[in-house]
Amino acid sequence: MSEAFGFMFAFYGLLLGLAVAEVAGGFSRAYDERHTRRLGVVAPLFGILLLVDLITFWMNAWAYRELAEVSYLVAYAVAVVALLYYFAATQVFPKAAETATLDDHIMSHRREVAFCVLASNLLTQIPPAISAFTTPWPPSSIALWAGLNLTYYVLLSFAALAKSKRIVGIAVAAAILLVTGATALFA
Repeated sequence: MSEAFGFMFAFYGLLLGLAVAEVAGGFSRAYDERHTRRLGVVAPLFGILLLVDLITFWMNAWAYRELAEVSYLVAYAVAVVALLYYFAATQVFPKAAETATLDDHIMSHRREVAFCVLASNLLTQIPPAISAFTTPWPPSSIALWAGLNLTYYVLLSFAALAKSKRIVGIAVAAAILLVTGATALFA
């Protein structure tokens, strides 16, 4: 592990840790308010999606452990990715009893959450995309990488744009299964 990676990972880990803490705090507030506000299904699914994706991001950062140096551009990109996640995490659960149910809240904030997760994922796929062309990958590896990512992006888009709570819930649940399964198989 390089010193540059240790330096960058500490920063990245701190920002991702804040996002994890925000989701955990949201679940805690939801539990505390369970007698006055219905939990629902979609809000917890979004919370689980963020936790699963954040853990995957944390694990994937290890691939850069031989990073030779940290440039301003790399530090900026890391901050943008992590802060998009933090913002998404703050939008999953309401701060106060502003809506009747948690699902009402997330249905009105799902676009922000899904598009922040989508943007973070797109940004982190720039280095592998460059690598696929500079160090030619086998076509089967490119197809698998592209297929998994495009499927995830389509599911996030459905979660953001569908009007039906049922479709949003199914899209988020499928995204959780996709990320969990892909991470278990390839990590």
